[in-house]
Amino acid sequence: MSRYGEAMTGAVLEAQFAAKLKGVYEFRLHPELWATPGINAYYPGRAWTSVRFIAPAPPEVPAVSGIYMFVVAPHCGTLADHSYIFYVGKATNLRTRYAEYLREKACNCESPRENVVRFLNHLEDYVFFHFTPVPQNELDHAESLLKDNLTPFANTQVNIIGRLNTA
Repeated sequence: MSRYGEAMTGAVLEAQFAAKLKGVYEFRLHPELWATPGINAYYPGRAWTSVRFIAPAPPEVPAVSGIYMFVVAPHCGTLADHSYIFYVGKATNLRTRYAEYLREKACNCESPRENVVRFLNHLEDYVFFHFTPVPQNELDHAESLLKDNLTPFANTQVNIIGRLNTA
């Protein structure tokens, strides 16, 4: 338990986040953005790898720059596809970034983000880490194409209005 005036950390902070809205996730869909020509021009042919988000990082996660997505996928019954992209990000080293998320999940980092901590813990049996290598000089562009047009729940810096106004 933290003292008055001290910031909560670790399990105490995680419990606070979980109690706030356990099981409630809001999202918006903007189908008019999904067919953005930039996405269609940039991403065809890129190989995406998917691993279950577990500790430690699976050996498939490379130490290279790339784009990643956290995807929640129940994989229940015989439904072919019913997943949801929760977060899109970029990394100069995918393996290092993966490890940082493991620390954030445990609230053992400087500024844990509530939405990220909540979904990594509450949905932990269903979270997958999807990634594709991208050259470091293309990271900003590659991330923006996905983040701004897919509008994932846990991304807090989404520039939707700017994208809507482009032809």
